[in-house]
Amino acid sequence: MLESGSAVMDALTRRGGPFELIDIAVDGAPMRGLRRAEAGLACLFDSFDRFADRPFVVEDGCSLTFAEVAAAASRLLSTLVEKGVQPGDRVALAGANSVAWMVGFIATVGLGAIPALVNSRGTVHDMAHAITLVEAKLVLADEKRAALLAPQGFTCLVPRIDTSPGAPPLSRPEVKPDDPAMILFTSGTTGRAKGATLSHRAALTGLLLAQMAGAIIAIRMMGPDALAMPRPQQATLLAFPLFHVSGCHATFLSALASGGRLVLAPKWEPDAIVGLIEREGVTAVSGSPAMIWDLIAAKDRAGADLSTLTSVSTGGQAQPVNLLDAVVAAFPRAIVGTGFGATETAGMIAMHTGTDYLDNPRAVGRVLPLAAVRIRDAAGRDVPIGEAGEIIVRGPMVTSGYWNDPDATARALHDGWFRTGDIGALDEHGNLTILDRLTDMVISGGENIYCAEVEAAIQQHPGIVEAAAYGVPDPRLGERLVAVVRGAGPVDLDALHAHLRHALADYRRPTEIRLNEQGLPRNALGKVDKRALRAAHEVGRSADAPA
Repeated sequence: MLESGSAVMDALTRRGGPFELIDIAVDGAPMRGLRRAEAGLACLFDSFDRFADRPFVVEDGCSLTFAEVAAAASRLLSTLVEKGVQPGDRVALAGANSVAWMVGFIATVGLGAIPALVNSRGTVHDMAHAITLVEAKLVLADEKRAALLAPQGFTCLVPRIDTSPGAPPLSRPEVKPDDPAMILFTSGTTGRAKGATLSHRAALTGLLLAQMAGAIIAIRMMGPDALAMPRPQQATLLAFPLFHVSGCHATFLSALASGGRLVLAPKWEPDAIVGLIEREGVTAVSGSPAMIWDLIAAKDRAGADLSTLTSVSTGGQAQPVNLLDAVVAAFPRAIVGTGFGATETAGMIAMHTGTDYLDNPRAVGRVLPLAAVRIRDAAGRDVPIGEAGEIIVRGPMVTSGYWNDPDATARALHDGWFRTGDIGALDEHGNLTILDRLTDMVISGGENIYCAEVEAAIQQHPGIVEAAAYGVPDPRLGERLVAVVRGAGPVDLDALHAHLRHALADYRRPTEIRLNEQGLPRNALGKVDKRALRAAHEVGRSADAPA
């Protein structure tokens, strides 16, 4: 990114500019914000008029325009009113990626109610916990989830999509910037999921920051007139689940705001996805590292032409360096990108694309404007540039807290600073590097071992597709480090150990490396489930990815 004092930033953020900065206060803390983020989330509905005849969503080969989606949402909004839903009520969304899910979200926002984005891949008990936590007035569900949740006593509605002409315009409820706009649930890898509440200001700030980053990149690549140049409609594969911030914000709401076209992938089936990209001329794909590996392998198996792809990025966790090399080789026309953010920050707070990323592949990006980032030690003190510590964030994009959970809110937020739980470091240019999760760091013989660093070293060995490192109890060391790896083919463990002797200090090398041919177990957001790995280790077997 360019420095905040640059001519480009000044042009974008000055009075009357597309990303005009203003002075605001969040919970009494003065900070800078975006003027456009002071509107309610329903301001995105302007796109339904602006792009009325454009195709908006493709699902199972059927394409719906912006106007048709708006009509369906307007009719569903009337149904919600008939069901007794009022402004401020919570409406749970529980279902696979679909037009119906998006129509439910739009209708809920248009009514002034609060969508709660339930992890539809969880168990019925997980979903029930989330719905009960937010005291949802109604559950908008697909048929599969409705069949599971209705017997639990929840009032469920399976939306019917009516796109015929004649629907009234979508309403625009009056809201304040600090009012809750939506609730997203954390991945729950360490226990019951918590409901991160995003205000209208936070939700819009997260969305606008991503747009600002894209505008800066466009200007750097094409010159000062880039924003005025006509651009073809971008076709984005929606692969992340819509209940995740990467699916909802970075994909769905971004396409709504920019007039893009979404191509839905209800399930992650790589061979089918390759055909979908070819048929629909998809130009942008974003997924977890495991998903991008799958895509490259499926492309090679099919001998597919995916030359329409001009953007391939990852999110959800740090990208292995060997994957970056593979993406560049597989998609030579595409701009590569990565970023770092959280559910609680309404998306990315740091981003890398293009040459910046290629020049500094270990970093997840430069910190975006408005995101104040500090690195602190265990005592809460700021550490010097380049040293590791916990990443904390403050800004108008940060969550206002966890719904109905004051204890969790107090642990995560202090004076407006959000504790991410991630260990990282900042360099003198504002590049952020992620080293590990606090919960994943292994302390062995008194030494701190960052599992992410070990995993990165393993994945630099030829033929390794994915790796996970974790600690297990040890009577002498306290913990010892174990790794599980999957290769593209047979893995030569002797050669891998020899590679690690050159790549890592003695105390950082795994005491044991296990092979896994089926793929590592992952949670609903595509992140490696280390609890499952540790549990499998205790009973002496290898935890596989779910069938």
